[in-house]
Amino acid sequence: MNVIRRWITQPNALLRAAALFGAGMALTLAAACLSGPLLPEGLLKNANPLWNWAVSSSPLVGGLQIFGFNLIFACVLVGANLFARGPQGGLLIPCGYSCLLLLFLLYGLMVGTWSFQMGGEAPPFAARLLRMLHISEASGMVEMSAFCCIASGTADISFVQTLGGRTTAGRLRDIRLSRQDGLVLALGFLLLFAAAMIEAASILRLT
Repeated sequence: MNVIRRWITQPNALLRAAALFGAGMALTLAAACLSGPLLPEGLLKNANPLWNWAVSSSPLVGGLQIFGFNLIFACVLVGANLFARGPQGGLLIPCGYSCLLLLFLLYGLMVGTWSFQMGGEAPPFAARLLRMLHISEASGMVEMSAFCCIASGTADISFVQTLGGRTTAGRLRDIRLSRQDGLVLALGFLLLFAAAMIEAASILRLT
């Protein structure tokens, strides 16, 4: 656990993002493998009313719709990273990391129970896992990579920090991004846009 903490809090933003992705995908696979045989198929379909909207028949407009929807989660990650906590004398962990892991967990549950809104008939479980690797057809891996970059790029923006039960607060105007953090953050939004376009094209092929 301490090794993981060091990797996800190291100075290099790109390596932080890679470490977050590795830890997150381990959680996704565990959630998928457990939920597949144990939970009913389609469990999470229509569970969130925010998902119940139609995608435009135009690939570009549909992609922009999905991108706008995914920006909600990106904003949650950035907002949560304004706060960080850790044990006395230990490493500060941005709170957005917890939100990120929750997204990975949700992704794993959706894969395991095949709860995608436009997923059609559920394929065999092994095919569900393999489909995650087909990034031209499934946007999940690209999307989660984007969220990792966004979380990593804003990992050092916390102005409310809690160490060992003691909380200190700075000022929002003092927040600064390093050049590398800014580039990784920009990469995250580019990947998020690419994921939205992939998903829109995939949905249109199914309709």
